[in-house]
Amino acid sequence: GDVAPGPWSETRLHSGGRRTERPVTRRRGTPHGHVPPLAGTPSYHSEVMSTPVDAPAPHLVADGRPQWRSRLLAAVLAIVCFGGAVLDWVLLVTTHTGQVMEQSALTGSLIGSRFVSDHASNLLHVITMPALIVLLLVILIGALWRGSRRRALWAAGTVIATTGSVQVLKRWVFTRPDYGLSWRFDGANTLPSGHTAVAASAAVALVLVAGARWRGGAAWFGAVLTAAIGYSTLAAQWHRPADVLAAILIAVGWGALAVACGAWSEEKVLVREDHRLRWIHDAAGGDGTTAAVLGPETEDPAPRRRRPRRDEGPTREPSDGGLTSVGVLGGLGALAGAVAAFLELWTYLSASTSGSRLDDFLAYAAGSAGTVALSFIGLALLTALSPDRRRRSSDG
Repeated sequence: GDVAPGPWSETRLHSGGRRTERPVTRRRGTPHGHVPPLAGTPSYHSEVMSTPVDAPAPHLVADGRPQWRSRLLAAVLAIVCFGGAVLDWVLLVTTHTGQVMEQSALTGSLIGSRFVSDHASNLLHVITMPALIVLLLVILIGALWRGSRRRALWAAGTVIATTGSVQVLKRWVFTRPDYGLSWRFDGANTLPSGHTAVAASAAVALVLVAGARWRGGAAWFGAVLTAAIGYSTLAAQWHRPADVLAAILIAVGWGALAVACGAWSEEKVLVREDHRLRWIHDAAGGDGTTAAVLGPETEDPAPRRRRPRRDEGPTREPSDGGLTSVGVLGGLGALAGAVAAFLELWTYLSASTSGSRLDDFLAYAAGSAGTVALSFIGLALLTALSPDRRRRSSDG
């Protein structure tokens, strides 16, 4: 009594509400005799009410659950970065041993400096206040052109917060005890490095405004830029390694704080689902309403994603390519970090004795490797916080 006599056709829901139909016979994986219920019957209404008409396309489903995890991890990363900057100052600036290690690295940067100092100085002269203003304008225009006012504002705020906090910390918060080791006539504090902070904040801002598809490439470019500027300050004897490391930590910390506060909250996650859900149309009813669900082996010859409405924000299908590139970036950073840790241990053990020329060069190499490591790892971790990096299967 509540089964329509047929013939039946199958309707696929496409973007914009468009539907396509094709004849339907019994499907593999469906019970014998299973046909869609007749419109207007109780069975029909129970199945229709359980399947909203505006549901996403069957092969992708929206999942907002990873958002809070990413934001929580971003808050943890911000705390670790800010705490690391303070610890860097405490260990390498306020203690006599730390200053000896830093001074050894500064002396070691003179070895072979004639080969790189000119190039380093030219690169550093690019980082000026006019360049910072141009950077902010480019970030704002680029993000607004992509239609993301939220990311544009958070990225610009990150650059301003990083450069501003670095100057405040350097001039009024962090101090440098005088142990008679500084080359400066006033023995003033130089931590954190302002030039490195500008480069690192630019890298972080680029990651924040980049779309999910290009975020891995932005992380690579930003990490190389940050490492190049940081190394240039060491090679040109403008800063010690601790100054550079603190600047990178502060920039990544502000970027992570922006993510924790919702810089990427407009992005929705689409996760791949199995093909158990299929909607078919009651041809006898002829009203184009979603009616029933077919079995697990029903295949869609041309699955498509539903086009998001204007108020939904951009949606992304998860991609393994960006995540793989970020993993490689983090792996290279970890390798550089292992080298830096070994060389820094050597420098610490030789700090109690009169260091040789080799000890000074190894201290300089430790600072350089640490700059590369922190640049790569910091940008990789920040990029890995992208909500679309986390996938969840519908079957648990």
